[in-house]
Amino acid sequence: MRLSIARAKRRESTEVTPDDLLGGLLQASARFGIVLVGDWTIDLDRLGEAPLDELDAKGPKVAYSAAAVALIDRAAAIARQDGAPRADMVHLLAAFAYEEDGLMGRLKADFGFDATAWRAALVAWQPTSLARAEREPPPRLAAAPVKALLSPDEAAGVLGVHTQTVRGYIRSGKLMAHRLAGERALRIRYQDLLALLEPSDPA
Repeated sequence: MRLSIARAKRRESTEVTPDDLLGGLLQASARFGIVLVGDWTIDLDRLGEAPLDELDAKGPKVAYSAAAVALIDRAAAIARQDGAPRADMVHLLAAFAYEEDGLMGRLKADFGFDATAWRAALVAWQPTSLARAEREPPPRLAAAPVKALLSPDEAAGVLGVHTQTVRGYIRSGKLMAHRLAGERALRIRYQDLLALLEPSDPA
């Protein structure tokens, strides 16, 4: 995500767009500027995607656009269907399968694939970072007790959505949040978080 933010800042934009999100994901999974997905060799140089340095991301403060948040939410839903504890790079890339515009539209036109072929290629795809994670299993964590006050990141983990989705709930007034006295840090009461949940209609 940091590379997506760096891409937006390079454009001097205050919003991370779907193109920024996809461009950042491709940069993060590239080796020598090349991304191999299925039978396709995606050359970031030919796409005009100059290398990004997340540490050199000066510029305006940015937020995720509504379209980017919708893709992140779609990735979270894909991760849940996949039985994954959280959305990772492959789930985010899968969320782009039905996008027809922008950078994904260019990839589809250049390589001639559709949503089904993209998702099928991702089934077998494993970027370097994921392969390394599989070789080094994460340490076991003890179950944490439920906290009365949660940060937006922790609240997002409880709901299984992206942090930007939680921040959107706060901005829209759907979720109450409180600031620590004299600080910018937000805290959300666990009970307020649970109040967001409503029973689904079986029909």
